[in-house]
Amino acid sequence: MQLNLEPLKDKKALLAFSHGVDSTALFYLLVKAGVSFDCAMVNYQTRPSSNTEEQSAIKLCKQFNKKIFIHKANLNLTSSNFEMTARKIRYEFFDSIICEFGYEILILAHQLNDATEWLLMQLAKGSGAVGLAGMSEFSTRYLKSQNREIGVFRPLLSVSRSEILEFLHSQNIKYFIDNSNQNLKFTRNKIRAEFSDSFVEQFRNGIKKSLELLRDDAKLLLGEFEYNDGELFIVAKSQNSIYLIDQACKRLGVLMSQKTRQICTQNDCVISHKITITSNKKYYFIAPFIKTIMDKKLKDKFRILKVPALLRPYLANNLKRLKVLDKFLSQS
Repeated sequence: MQLNLEPLKDKKALLAFSHGVDSTALFYLLVKAGVSFDCAMVNYQTRPSSNTEEQSAIKLCKQFNKKIFIHKANLNLTSSNFEMTARKIRYEFFDSIICEFGYEILILAHQLNDATEWLLMQLAKGSGAVGLAGMSEFSTRYLKSQNREIGVFRPLLSVSRSEILEFLHSQNIKYFIDNSNQNLKFTRNKIRAEFSDSFVEQFRNGIKKSLELLRDDAKLLLGEFEYNDGELFIVAKSQNSIYLIDQACKRLGVLMSQKTRQICTQNDCVISHKITITSNKKYYFIAPFIKTIMDKKLKDKFRILKVPALLRPYLANNLKRLKVLDKFLSQS
């Protein structure tokens, strides 16, 4: 199995490791390629084998002289928002390790079946090209606490699950199966069991090519932020503005619903009590939502400068960004 590992060259890398099928295969492939990396693992303690898997991961990392960072969570698998909570815990842990130890790139073991599941899920929701394209082989993630971006790399994204299993079995490599993936109450598992896995098996090459083309199209549609410092985002108004607004909200820690996507491009609003989305004639402004008391002099200044009302409290606490906004406000 040949992988393009060029993005990892001379980088301090952290592998998100679960000891499941995909991350275990990726662990051995990275070792075989001579890539330098360490591991981070979240033990959700949701099944009897959780601690056994943790101990096996520790033993594996010790065998290959890799550091492993472990976080124990205590989640209820029957919770209605289990997947979202688990994801939040996972990425907060990864970010903390990356910040503390200076890692430059996070390696994730998403593969072709995962990308196909995402495509079918988004298709069922009525998403456009950007939503359908989903995850990229290489992207960036902004770390607010350090005011820097890190790389996010998915080297298995064009490799199917069956190919990964074939590799593991041919090398007699030990891995674990997460039985919660069989729970059909989760939409992703239902799509996997009933559609995506058999679909990938039959049409793997075509799906791989279609996803590559979708990602290229998505890049053209998505465009770029007019301004982005990881906290304040400015997006030029266009037919495709919502894609960048959505990206900005994700970076600020909020996933937008379909209803919110419709509302925010029509009216200034606050999402989840965390993010404000405001606009003038030419631009959208996305920033953390803050409640504050402003003195009259500052209020008058913002009014004269035509600062959107919901953005004013944020700027009152971040006056240094007012200079950044000058050219965007003057064109309103």
